[in-house]
Amino acid sequence: MNQNITYKDIVSFPAGLAIRWSDGRDSFIDYKSLRDKCPCAHCSGEKDVLGNVYIGPDIVKADTAYHLEGYQKVGHYAIQLKWGDNHDSGIYTINFLRSLDLSE
Repeated sequence: MNQNITYKDIVSFPAGLAIRWSDGRDSFIDYKSLRDKCPCAHCSGEKDVLGNVYIGPDIVKADTAYHLEGYQKVGHYAIQLKWGDNHDSGIYTINFLRSLDLSE
């Protein structure tokens, strides 16, 4: 992906996020995909210096886990989503969000 691409606008809909990119492309990513692919260390794991991956215990997700409460910009490279179950530690980079757009 081109490193110069950023998002111009993000709109929250009942089923997912609509993102307008700086290159003119539009994406829609449903909340289930966003929440299930949370990039935080607990959900997706983190590596130690030896390459071992540590993932937290499975989180049992109720319906509220897929309800987006809000989001905030993180620098010029990502957004942080806050879910209905108060999970908010995932930092969704621009490149990661763009990779979730299955229409590409």
